[in-house]
Amino acid sequence: MLKTDLHTHSIASGHALNTVYEMVREAKEKGMGLIGIVEHGPSMEGAPHEGYFWVSDQLDELYGVRVLLGIEANILNERGEIDLNPESNTLALVTAMQNPLVQIISHPYRTDFPIDIGRVFQEAYKTQTLLELNNQVFTQQSSQDGFLETYKRLIDLSRRYGHPLIAGSDAHVAKKIGEDSRIVAAYGPIGLTDDLLINNRPEELTKWKKKR
Repeated sequence: MLKTDLHTHSIASGHALNTVYEMVREAKEKGMGLIGIVEHGPSMEGAPHEGYFWVSDQLDELYGVRVLLGIEANILNERGEIDLNPESNTLALVTAMQNPLVQIISHPYRTDFPIDIGRVFQEAYKTQTLLELNNQVFTQQSSQDGFLETYKRLIDLSRRYGHPLIAGSDAHVAKKIGEDSRIVAAYGPIGLTDDLLINNRPEELTKWKKKR
């Protein structure tokens, strides 16, 4: 179980089931002192309009739990296409990380969104951006060719450079907050250990956010 979960969604995302208040209450019941709730960007069907994100920053704490509200923005090319080739995918992520507003890249690698993981990591290290291991994506794709091998390389780079990673449940219902069982199941194959996940050090995570 994650000690801090920064990748969850509320009903505002359009296809999740719980309110912000319900999500935070569940996090509190699971012993979390901090939770991130990120809604899908406006280009996603059913997602909130831009005005939602201007209002959301007025809520920073509920039930004694620190609340980080954000946006899971979509990276699109200039034509709005999603079936990009690996070179374009990598360039899109690298360019996005150069934007000071981007702090975390959620599920940077999917088998249907291939990238040069080495180049992406180097930019993450340079910009101090966190790359996420996403439990939902691990559930869907960990058995597919190349998936675990790519994340093993990411883990190796993280350990070599001392740059932390982050894990997220991608919960769309409150009961899934903190869920990381499919990531945990892959610890051995990808060489992941708890010390690489900044989720396990909430105080350091808070310091990192202030620094960014």
